[in-house]
Amino acid sequence: MYESGQMLPLPSMYGKNPIFKTGGVDATGLEEPLSLIEQELIDTSCLISKRYALNDILEAYCAFEARENGCLKVVITLWEER
Repeated sequence: MYESGQMLPLPSMYGKNPIFKTGGVDATGLEEPLSLIEQELIDTSCLISKRYALNDILEAYCAFEARENGCLKVVITLWEER
């Protein structure tokens, strides 16, 4: 999501045949896949790079943005009393 309008460099894109697709995330209908993951019938470990407690959300965003150690996805867990 962008906070302001974005400009495409159209003249430099001509002849390169780019395809743009946009859309929001439809998070409905996830009960079954989430249940399968919870039952450990689907292994998502190859997708999850690291887990962070909600306390460390800024560190998680920084790691994701910088793609630290090839970071693909992070999981945010509940707030931890420390």
